[in-house]
Amino acid sequence: MSREQSSQSPTIVEYWETERLPSMHKTSLEFRNALALSYNSETLQRLFEEPFLPPEVIERQQFEKIRELVTLAYYKIPVYRKKYQEVGFEPRDLKDWGDYHFLPVITKDELIDAFPNLCVNPDYMIEDLFPTRSSGSSGKTLRIYVDPQAIIADTLQGIRQFWLQSGGVYNKYQRVAHVYTVPWWVDSLGNGEYQSIFISSLIKPEEIAKILEEVSPDILSLYPSNLQSLVPYLRESVKRELIKLVVTHSEMSSKEERRIMSNQLGGIPVLDEYSSEELTRIALECPCGHYHICEDTVRIDVVDPKSFLPIQKGTGLVVGTNLLNRAMPFIKYIQGDYITLDEPKECYITWRQIDKIEGRQNDAFLRQDGSIVPAGTMLDITYRWMFDIGVNIQEFELAQTSPVEFRITVKEPTFFSDPERREHSFQHLKHLLETVFSGGINITFNVVDSFPLTTQRKRRPIKREF
Repeated sequence: MSREQSSQSPTIVEYWETERLPSMHKTSLEFRNALALSYNSETLQRLFEEPFLPPEVIERQQFEKIRELVTLAYYKIPVYRKKYQEVGFEPRDLKDWGDYHFLPVITKDELIDAFPNLCVNPDYMIEDLFPTRSSGSSGKTLRIYVDPQAIIADTLQGIRQFWLQSGGVYNKYQRVAHVYTVPWWVDSLGNGEYQSIFISSLIKPEEIAKILEEVSPDILSLYPSNLQSLVPYLRESVKRELIKLVVTHSEMSSKEERRIMSNQLGGIPVLDEYSSEELTRIALECPCGHYHICEDTVRIDVVDPKSFLPIQKGTGLVVGTNLLNRAMPFIKYIQGDYITLDEPKECYITWRQIDKIEGRQNDAFLRQDGSIVPAGTMLDITYRWMFDIGVNIQEFELAQTSPVEFRITVKEPTFFSDPERREHSFQHLKHLLETVFSGGINITFNVVDSFPLTTQRKRRPIKREF
């Protein structure tokens, strides 16, 4: 996004794979002023102290926020009110964690069906909210609205994230390069401080490597599959003199895989971020070697997939409550991943620890010359496709059947009944694929009423079949 030229006049830096840019939500001057007012050294200091608070204080703060959200949801959000009334629950019944654990869960399918009238807070004007959508790592996408205060809180917590993961080294003069689908809402916190640079994930890795030399970031944030494709093209001078930390996100990668990538980068730390659009920042891998749940962002419980009650040991389904977003609450939301909470190990960070995460597996695709297109790039193609054509595909699957043959299968009968719009959307997807695969590809399109059930915990929507 932005690169500091001077503290008075930072220059926005964005790198796209094409001159045809998507029409994105733009932050208003009013929002930027609100962000500037929220950002000061005292605010950051309080945020930096949160990971070290006593566990009982953390739980008390979480419960107070959850009670506010549940009350809001009961009176303002019809999809929640209906679920709560069906079990005879009223907000005054929420007295302790035991009451919370017996509240009904909510699913992605329920929120897809409820969007927008039954799940968006009517106290907000839609034009004042920030639109996003789930990445579709399960093959199902969900449109989401986020309120400005939640965006501000998330932005400031992002500063804390890099501060924690860098071991306290990250500061306002350093820059973060995000290899991603679209830029974040803001490119700095004003006056050129805490700047971000955006690089489209659809750009080929050899070109991204050249861009990184040019913009000289201190921290690199991207999918693990994109990092794997980028490593062979990074010059030793970039590894040795520029990048001080790499943060991976949105896809599964093991500690061993990240250790190997760190060695390939000459010892640069490669640490993971576990997050989702629905629950935002969930957990961070820190230099201490532990995954810590971001307890002031989200309440995470590991539950039995049948009873949805918390389990004390072993692997279970992730159920989470987003503690920030009041425009479209996610309360006891089934994330779809499976995790194992770690036995508490001695650590200066008091947030709970995660031992293992399962989910978010997709396939890399292959070009005709045998080079790899990362799974993250393929997922971002589908994300950009839906973003650019302004349609939320309920469910999808993108398959590569040969180096030049692709198949897109979608569940969205209403949209695809319009021949002209359907043809436009198909041609745009073909264009995005040809951008990454250097032209000469064929694609077939299928519309289905439903996808077959799978025995896997999460369906794989990005598949290579050869």
